[in-house]
Amino acid sequence: MNVAGAVELPAHMRVAIIGAGPAGLGVARVLGDLAIPDVWVLERGRIGQSFHDWPAETRLLTPSFPSNVFGVTDLNAISFDSSPGWSLKTEHPNGPAYALYLEHAAHVYGLNVRCGVDVAGIAPRGAEGGFTVSTDQGDVVADYVIWACGHFGAPATDGLPGAELGRHYGSFKTWNEIQEDVAYVIGGYESGIDAAIGIAQKGKEVIVLDRGAPWLDDDKDPSRSLSPYTQQRLDVFSQCLSIKLIPDVDVVALERQEDGIHILAGDGRSWLSDGAPVLATGFGSGTGRVAEFFEYDNSGIPLLTGTDESTAQPGLFLVGPEVSHQGHLFCFIYKFRQRFAVVAATIAERMGVDTTPLEIYEANGMYLDDLACCDDDKCLC
Repeated sequence: MNVAGAVELPAHMRVAIIGAGPAGLGVARVLGDLAIPDVWVLERGRIGQSFHDWPAETRLLTPSFPSNVFGVTDLNAISFDSSPGWSLKTEHPNGPAYALYLEHAAHVYGLNVRCGVDVAGIAPRGAEGGFTVSTDQGDVVADYVIWACGHFGAPATDGLPGAELGRHYGSFKTWNEIQEDVAYVIGGYESGIDAAIGIAQKGKEVIVLDRGAPWLDDDKDPSRSLSPYTQQRLDVFSQCLSIKLIPDVDVVALERQEDGIHILAGDGRSWLSDGAPVLATGFGSGTGRVAEFFEYDNSGIPLLTGTDESTAQPGLFLVGPEVSHQGHLFCFIYKFRQRFAVVAATIAERMGVDTTPLEIYEANGMYLDDLACCDDDKCLC
């Protein structure tokens, strides 16, 4: 594994993967199994940077368990032959622990990871083919680009007047930073409930405002309803901590007045916060630096071909939590890892590389190319 300062970037790469999180490392591993040379993972921070940036109290929603020996890959593993549940001895690892697992995976699989490289953007090379990848360490040429930046670094606050008076969930290092006795959280999905529980555990009163009621949603898709882990924590902690959930609140603005920050709802209701409300308003697209090379649906989700290639720019692929097909978000690791081999197979076939090594991915549930199975009727009770 190469790290910052270890080697210079090559002038040419077969595949440039932007982002060294679970998506970038996972697809790099698959390309490595196909023996495709000159595959590089470029990361502006450190391996697993987004996980290092999580609030200290936050943990993975999906449980890790060393079930590989029974033919079931650990839900949080990026490969069929690894298990963070086994290596970390933790069922729900926190951010730094999971980042350590990613570091170990990059080392064990011998991936070419170059940290400390800030990619500003890409430019198609026209008739020459491939892309020029612009970095703070010079330009490189890549035949293919796989965008694996995730979206934790793209907090969604646009469209809320006065949003600068709040603090986005992703900006907190620990919930000890909340000083006021009563804290307001705007948004009641995963990050909102996680913030509410974390703050309440510090002895604070927490009021959660949401335009719907995610804690009551019974959608079978775990990308759209609270995870069992979050629901369980909420059920337990709401009985012993001061957490108030207020549904049907469409927050339209934050306003600073002499007595504090007013949270204004569209129906005329308002709440007064002594400190900056926590904005659990989700995350935007991690494709911002290459937005001109993607098309988006009305929800801002990148449009992809059946092999996760940009519909606007051939040779540019997307992996990670923004991958979406037929209304289903592949936002959990166990979901989006099923598409690594699909992307790798597409690149391999264009290079004339034998894809037989991918059979083991299909055998281990990590090669989902038939999207007909993404259906709400799989869970009956």
